[in-house]
Amino acid sequence: MQQTVRPFCLWPYVLGILIGLCAGLVLFIYLGARNIDDRTREWVVRELSVRFNSDVDLQSLHVETTPRMQVTGEGLTLRYRNRPAVPPLIQIARFSFNLGVLGIIHVPRHVKGVFVENMVITIPPTERNPAPAPPKQSNPVPRIIFNEVVCNDTTLIILPRKTGKDPLDFEIHDLVLKNVGDRKPFDFRGTLTNAKPKGEIATRGTFGPWDSDDPARTPVTGNYSFDNADLDPFAGIGGTLSSTGQYSGQLNQIEVEGVTDTPNFSLDPVGRPVPLHTEFSATVDGTDGDTYLHPVRATLIRSLIIANGSVIRATGKRGHIISLNIYAPSARLQDILRLATKSTQPVMTGTVTLKTKMLLPPGKEKVIHRLTLDGDFGVSDAEFASVEVRDKLESLSRHALGKPNDEDAGSAITDLLGHFRLDRDVASFPRLSFRVPGAEVRLTGKYNLPDESLDFRGSLRMQAKLSQTVTGKKSFFLKLADPFFRKDGAGSAVPIRISGTRDEPKFALDLFHKSENK
Repeated sequence: MQQTVRPFCLWPYVLGILIGLCAGLVLFIYLGARNIDDRTREWVVRELSVRFNSDVDLQSLHVETTPRMQVTGEGLTLRYRNRPAVPPLIQIARFSFNLGVLGIIHVPRHVKGVFVENMVITIPPTERNPAPAPPKQSNPVPRIIFNEVVCNDTTLIILPRKTGKDPLDFEIHDLVLKNVGDRKPFDFRGTLTNAKPKGEIATRGTFGPWDSDDPARTPVTGNYSFDNADLDPFAGIGGTLSSTGQYSGQLNQIEVEGVTDTPNFSLDPVGRPVPLHTEFSATVDGTDGDTYLHPVRATLIRSLIIANGSVIRATGKRGHIISLNIYAPSARLQDILRLATKSTQPVMTGTVTLKTKMLLPPGKEKVIHRLTLDGDFGVSDAEFASVEVRDKLESLSRHALGKPNDEDAGSAITDLLGHFRLDRDVASFPRLSFRVPGAEVRLTGKYNLPDESLDFRGSLRMQAKLSQTVTGKKSFFLKLADPFFRKDGAGSAVPIRISGTRDEPKFALDLFHKSENK
């Protein structure tokens, strides 16, 4: 009798194996998921602690295993080690990132994206006598790279090195960091809201690697653009400024190069809008905001002005102290006067050489009421715009030459020189002199910018004797006075006074006032 061979059925075994694998996988996931919050929290704290050399506090962290491995944390704080009096390095209200499907098995090598809300970064100044650094942790930290970190509402606070100064506070929004980790510089881009002048500064560049021992020495490089910033909030100046440039260095010392354009710059209330273009190079101390200007080349209409100096944050009050050394090697006088006067026609034209020190302290008053200038100037080929003034100077020249009736004699002003000081919208001239053919005028006095009034006294030294400046009977009688007005080799020297206004000056003898210019 032949036995019947029963066919072999494979599917029950396959089904059993699959059921066993699934059960094993579920059990493995369950066992791994039971402590995934603790494991991930331990990893986050350890990674941040070593990478930033900080003590890390994390209020809460939770991992959602379905539908994807999503990590959410709140109350993250990184504190400086051995510096208890310093505010925390980093404070984050909330953060989240995706671990990936293998997050349970091992710590991820790459994190695609991190979202951070309400982050505050505080950078203290470098310690003068730092305590010895504690030994580095020897525990290996896995190599983690964050492909992208998106920060919503970030505040960067830089504490000043000098006592009495307020911290620098930068509000940054739309901050995006790329490829963060692996102890290499990472890319960033963001937008800063500048409080004064009001405007948005767009910037991008590279940052790092992070210096955990001294964060102020962390390298940074990048470029920026600042468009349509309204200067009107600054008392006494006006215009719309735009600027572009690049920077590099470290947080406590940044080198900046750039250009600015202000097509309608003005000094209120005395001047008219003029185009102003600058090319600048500066060193910025990021720990206290002090800026040290290397030669700044400013073009005012068509005149070159070179300046260097500093912009220092004031101690105990808001604002900056601007201190500059200004040099104009060959500027157009009419360009400078247009900035300082409201008249459509400049009072004088010519080529001016100017050297002056400028000091502008902080305050709420208009710039012209706070500005101090102290310097020297010289004007060549000067010519007054007023026909009346030119006629008076030519007449003065003819009389000084002893040719009062010669219409062909006399000429324009030459060698206009002086020392001046501008203080609270009044320009004083301890020394002012100019020449016309046959005469030299030496003056001291003041010019009031708001009402353009003149008050000058001095002496008129002429080549001709007093009697030669007129004709007829006047000449005969003045011969008696010639000896009294002959001084120091001059044919005659008489005291004079100039008053009136810029547009309508008044010249007169000042016989009863002792001249200060001998």
